Formats: sequence, C-alpha cells, structure tokens
Amino acid sequence: MKPLKAIKPHLFTSLTLLMCVVINAQDASNLGCDTETPQETLAYINSIKPQIKYLEQEYKKLNSTKKHQPEKTEHPIPIKFHIIRNSEGTEGLTSSEVESALENLNSIYAETFFKFFAFEDINFINQSDYFEFKKGDEKAFISAHYEPNIINIYFINYIENASGNSICGYSINDENKHIIVMKNLCALNDSSLAHEMGHIFSLSHTHGPSNTKLTTELVDGSNCDTDGDGICDTPADPMLSLANVNNFCEYTGTLTDAHGAVFTPDTHNIMSYSRKACRTSFSPMQLARMYAYFQSTKENFINSEKQANSKPNEDAETHLRIYPNPIKDGSLQININTSDDLHYFITNIQGQRLQTGRIQNNQIDVSILPAGSYVLFINHSNNQIIKRFIKQ
Repeated sequence: MKPLKAIKPHLFTSLTLLMCVVINAQDASNLGCDTETPQETLAYINSIKPQIKYLEQEYKKLNSTKKHQPEKTEHPIPIKFHIIRNSEGTEGLTSSEVESALENLNSIYAETFFKFFAFEDINFINQSDYFEFKKGDEKAFISAHYEPNIINIYFINYIENASGNSICGYSINDENKHIIVMKNLCALNDSSLAHEMGHIFSLSHTHGPSNTKLTTELVDGSNCDTDGDGICDTPADPMLSLANVNNFCEYTGTLTDAHGAVFTPDTHNIMSYSRKACRTSFSPMQLARMYAYFQSTKENFINSEKQANSKPNEDAETHLRIYPNPIKDGSLQININTSDDLHYFITNIQGQRLQTGRIQNNQIDVSILPAGSYVLFINHSNNQIIKRFIKQ
C-alpha cells in the first residue's frame, strides 16, 4: 500500500476557510429558536411520566429488533404547510423547497418510527401584513389559517422576538395546538425545522426549559432526570451559542456547575443552541422520549376525521382519485393516469400495516378490513402517494 500523501498547507487552509464560511453562513443572520417550555407543559409531562417511562422501554425493544424487521412500523403524521407571501403572491418558499424540507425532516426522524407527510395541498397566504412580523402576532393569521388536530407549520420571510432580534422560529404547544412558525431562510438549513419539531414532541432545549438562566443540571448527571432537559443521556448544557462553539463544533466555554465541574455539552445535539451546521443528531433517549410522548398523546396529532388526502411527493402530472369513499364493502376503485405497475400498503391511523399487495384492474379489495379509518400508500416510480379512506 502506498503511503498517503500529506495535504499541502495551502490546501488545508483553503478547506478550513471553506468550512468556516459554510458554518458561519448558516448562523449569521438569526438568534435561532425562541421557544421556552411552559411550566404547564412540564407539569403535564410529569403527570404522565409513568406512562412515558413504560413507552420509552417499548421503544427500546422496538428499536433493538428493527434489524430483523425489514418493514418496520411507521406512524403517519400529517402536517399542514402554510407559505406566507406578499400580497402580489410572490416571494416566499416554493413547493419544491417545502418538499425538500419535509424529506430532510423524515430523514432526521427516521429512528422515531414517524412518517411525516403533507396534509392536502400547501396553503399559500398572500398577505404582506404577515410577511414580516413579531412573535405573538401569529394569532392574526392562525385564526383564519389553521387545520385543527394536526401539526401546522407556517413559513414566513422574517420574524422578530419581543426584543426586536431576528429569530429562526418557535413552536407553540398549548390548548391542543401544535404550531411551528419558521423563518424561510432557516427552513432550508438541516437542523432548525427538526429542532422545532422536537419541541412539538415534548423535548426541551438541552440547556433546560429557560433560555435566560444557567441550567441547574449537574455535570455528573446525578439530577439528570429532574433538571436540565430531564433526559439523562444528554450532557448538562450551560447554553451553547456562537460565542462558545467554534467553527469546528468544539465547545470553548469555561462555565462550571454548582459543584465546580466544567460543563462538557454535546455541540451536535439538535435540541441545543449550538451552531446550526453542527447540530446533526438526537440522543437515543431523546428519540425514545418523542416516541413515548406521541404514543401517549396520539389523538392530538392524528384525528381520524382529518387524516390526509395527501400527495407529499406526487408527480405534478399524476392525479389519483379513490372511490367510493367512505366504502362499505368490496373494492376501492383507483383512478390514476399511469400504466405503471403499482404496489400499495394500507395502515390504520396508529401506523400498523394491515394489508399489502399490487393494484390489479385499478382495484384494491378491502373487504377483510373492519370498519374504521385507514391510510393508503401507493408507490409510484420513486414517489409515494398517500390517501385516506373510511371503511363503514
């Protein structure tokens, strides 16, 4: 084997500068997430903690056996996307950018057994008054543009917090509402939307529920279950920032906890305030917590009457219709403009796969299914078409 050639100093310097530019570009124009976990939310999570702990163990068992299950259980979770543009209907994110953000979200959340998909078509809101606004003003457009009982995400050109600082976004979890408000620029990086979705599924920042106080979690982890983010495989975090995480994603701070131990936080955790390009992963216990929270509060995310007639990746030239819907017995008729060989599977709203097969004569026999709400997934080329139907 030939020895590896040493990297020339000027080439190494160029690569280093390029890395610094990429990381800085993602962080230069905003302060990140402005979400604080309310005490009411913390109290609710504590009230269902025995159930959460049980379901976390269920997740670990499910995750440990997934290698032996080629078709793991996925829980379809609908999202209503809203794009706010100016009154002329220009600017704002494009549909393809939203699809890309959704694809990235599913990639990051693959280990949770969630499958996010778009509820119906994107809602374009052409209103310059909402194109740029301050946190708290979202009530004006949410009252007229909100799909109940599912996650709603609003993409906006510019957002400020109460102090007048530009922020990436924030999430709202109250009164059974699950809302994410996201700055357009931040929707296109690889971590901000995933970060806000973590809040939706009960995760706090790794530095704890407050964005203004030093965490009380100890470096030795002795109070990890009650302080900080309440999750024990995320190290105590003194609140990361551009000031204490360098361009190589290394923590450079010197703060200590109440016992004088120096913090050693994880700069790669998605729920931290680290540089956005550094945030790449959830911890195993964070994944288990999100799964458990979803299972405990599933009815708040998937309403059987609102389950989506959705086309998250559908080719624009492909139009599919299923009928009759609701169906009493017999076969669903599939009206689709293609001659391709199509395969499908059907799940209940809990994500359990109940039936698979190939579509023959534009029909799917659903006579064996009991009455209830179902989700039909049809694989077409490299895309997946999703439709909801009801069996009476």
